[in-house]
Amino acid sequence: MYEKNQPSDLSVIIPLFQKARHIRAALEDAYRSCKDAGRPFEIVVVDDGSTDSSGSVVRAWACQDPSRAAALHLITQKNRGAAAARNTGWRAAKSELILFLDADDRWEAHHVTEILGLVQEFPDAVLYADAWAEISADGATRTHAFGIGSDRRGPLPCFFEAMISGPMIVSSSTAAARKNALERSGGFPEGVRHGEDKVGWGRLALLGDVVWSPRVGAVWDKSADNRSDGSAIPTPSPAFRDFLREAEGVDVVAERTRYNIRTAIAVEEARLAGEIRFYDHHTPARYVEPDPQPA
Repeated sequence: MYEKNQPSDLSVIIPLFQKARHIRAALEDAYRSCKDAGRPFEIVVVDDGSTDSSGSVVRAWACQDPSRAAALHLITQKNRGAAAARNTGWRAAKSELILFLDADDRWEAHHVTEILGLVQEFPDAVLYADAWAEISADGATRTHAFGIGSDRRGPLPCFFEAMISGPMIVSSSTAAARKNALERSGGFPEGVRHGEDKVGWGRLALLGDVVWSPRVGAVWDKSADNRSDGSAIPTPSPAFRDFLREAEGVDVVAERTRYNIRTAIAVEEARLAGEIRFYDHHTPARYVEPDPQPA
């Protein structure tokens, strides 16, 4: 099913747990988008201890076409959570460019091409992403106004400012990262069950530029089975707040970034206290400290 020495320019990592109803569509999207991009690729699926038929669905999908089977690398492990599954996937990947996709989300056909365009234009960045739309629990589709800096294509002025002034600007189905950057950052915090993806993107953002495209490349399906955020009011996780507290003390962080991190800590504290549920462009202003670098 998988040739170890097969060349690959990019690796798609799909963590899988109890998504038998959705994984085939995710695989179809990943395969189509990679084929449309015209570059050698592999799809690494990490079955994180599923007890439904998720793994069987993946094998059946691959067996229908030899080219699918050649591209697929299916890894099975005991259940350790999404963070561990993503870490297993990118560490096993043969490519330097890693793209992430959740097993119950969808990609637009142009997503991989859009990410490769960003990589070509901004080769020194560590993290890339494009916009996402959402299918809500009632089945309605909607788009979003993302955070500060999201109106233009290119490096975000500040990842941390963008994260607290709109919906999560880098998601686990739109992100792409350099493998060497993931090695330097440590990837995703294992043992953290909620908010581990935000910590992973934050760790990368401390290393270099985060490059963004406002073109919608993925659809986040909140109506899917077994979502960690499937309740009407998700339980807030302190993981990103705790990460931000550590990040504030990193020596190499620029003062402007440190200022935005301090604001982000205040915003996260308010979210954990139940004061706010959704971020928008005006959210940071309610928690901001005096600007050390006034315009």
